[in-house]
Amino acid sequence: MSTISEHVMKLGAPRLTQPSGATLVAVATVVVAVVAGFTLDGFATASNFRGLSLSLSLIGIVAVGLSFITICGQVFSLSISTLAALSTICFASFLHLGAIEAMLVTIVMATCLGAVQGFIVGHFESDPIIVTIAANAVMVGAGQLLTDGQTIMGIGDTSIFNATIFNFLPVEAAIFLVVTLCLHVALRYTVPGRQMTLLGLNDRAARISAIPRTWLIVSAFAICGATTGIAGALLSAQSSSGQLQLGAGFGTGAIVAVVVGGVAVTGGIGTPIGAAVGAIFVGLLVNVASLAGFDYSLQRVTEGVLVLAVVVLAGVYSRESRQRR
Repeated sequence: MSTISEHVMKLGAPRLTQPSGATLVAVATVVVAVVAGFTLDGFATASNFRGLSLSLSLIGIVAVGLSFITICGQVFSLSISTLAALSTICFASFLHLGAIEAMLVTIVMATCLGAVQGFIVGHFESDPIIVTIAANAVMVGAGQLLTDGQTIMGIGDTSIFNATIFNFLPVEAAIFLVVTLCLHVALRYTVPGRQMTLLGLNDRAARISAIPRTWLIVSAFAICGATTGIAGALLSAQSSSGQLQLGAGFGTGAIVAVVVGGVAVTGGIGTPIGAAVGAIFVGLLVNVASLAGFDYSLQRVTEGVLVLAVVVLAGVYSRESRQRR
């Protein structure tokens, strides 16, 4: 076994997969929650907890899948929002088969669409941003043709996805936790997961060590597609309907969560748990801003400033690290 291959087997080490940025964001999340609980009326209530859980869980599910693309060194997918919208349409269209069956069909559809984008990026070594922008345009057109711009109403019972566990935890939040833990284990403790990390850290080294680059990129995009399908189906289950306008903020929200959660945009550093923590932190800030009376425009500005700040800080840290070497 080559030295590089041995390095792949060691990529589960905490120093590579548990960046300090995620820990700091987790601490900041706790601090913000505690302060809001004491200072904002309506924050520490069951209804607000459920609303907060619902809003951040769907973005969080998408973000943990998107983190695979970023960790793999392929930056982001800009077709997430449209894929989520198509997922709502798919779920509503197949709801007559049953809620779980419609969920499975939706996941398969979204996974395949994600895998196709990953194949184009990996096999042809295309720019992931350009590819996903083009895919976004194709999916918008396809969705328009399929629905004629109309809302698709599903026929069936979706209560299984809108229930609460022990009258406390929404099913969406439980799915978010399970998906996050499963993907974290897959990235950190499996050979393909470690290979994805190496690919993001050093593409050239990955090629020399004969790592299946195309297959890994296809897998990363497929995983992101699957999680987007899950989130889109859960969103559709809330109203038993699907349309192209649903899930419009999923893409931006997931990107913000991934970046804030300590996943390096250059690849190779970060974990799905970090992305999940980022989603919780951003969702919490939006919730606090809403309760404090800030308008939607100011909330969007805050999200943008957060991303810019993290990107700038990451760039400064990277430059200082190179200089120390």
